[in-house]
Amino acid sequence: MFVQKKRGPSEDDEQDDANELAWLRARSRPFSKPYGLGANGLAGLFLGTVGGAHAVLLVQALAAPQRNVALVRWCLYAGAMCGFHASEFLGAAAWRWRDVSFDSWLLNHSVAYGLAFFAAVLEFALECRLPLKQSAATLRLGVVLVAGGQAVRLAALATCGEHFAHRVATQKPQHHRLVTTGVYSVLRHPSYCGWFWWSLGTQVLLANPVCLFLYALLSWRFFRDRIPFEEATLGAFYPREYPSYRARTHVGIPFIS
Repeated sequence: MFVQKKRGPSEDDEQDDANELAWLRARSRPFSKPYGLGANGLAGLFLGTVGGAHAVLLVQALAAPQRNVALVRWCLYAGAMCGFHASEFLGAAAWRWRDVSFDSWLLNHSVAYGLAFFAAVLEFALECRLPLKQSAATLRLGVVLVAGGQAVRLAALATCGEHFAHRVATQKPQHHRLVTTGVYSVLRHPSYCGWFWWSLGTQVLLANPVCLFLYALLSWRFFRDRIPFEEATLGAFYPREYPSYRARTHVGIPFIS
């Protein structure tokens, strides 16, 4: 578990100096992690190439006399994946630039995340000729869920700004504050809510019934365990403000209150 320790002003300056030194060292080792500029450049090039190629393929698929809905699904899914990872990096670069690194792309998120991706691709490939893949209704629903989930997560990132982090802090940072404005005035975990519905939307987009069930189950179980832990931590950080804030907001994930 990543631990953020409370630091004084002098320690903050020392941390800034350490980060700058890490950046300078990375220039001589551009493909080293986490600050190597070469590794970040390749990640951006990869996502841009994949996203751009699928955008061209999508235009061709939509313009074809006989539209292949399965191909449209795949192109939109590829674009959604590239857009998600690019937005995570750009958000970190915009609001947490001291911490931005190759890890900010979330391409190396976890083994489970990689297995989930390959499971989705495998199911789509095995079922690509089934009538379900040609359903326009599920395609539209998938687009709505993906776009809505991504919008909520981006709103959370923009509202939190420098206070946003991919890891839960177990000790209160010196400049940390409880964010209750914007999307946080309605949802107290909008980044989790947005990602949950976005991930389900990707499987509706692909018309993957098996992966949709597994994504829903595993994502729900993950947040069922993570959210109470994070709320207990925030309650300890803000014993006066957090209980009332919690009472007037929602999680946005079914059966997690």
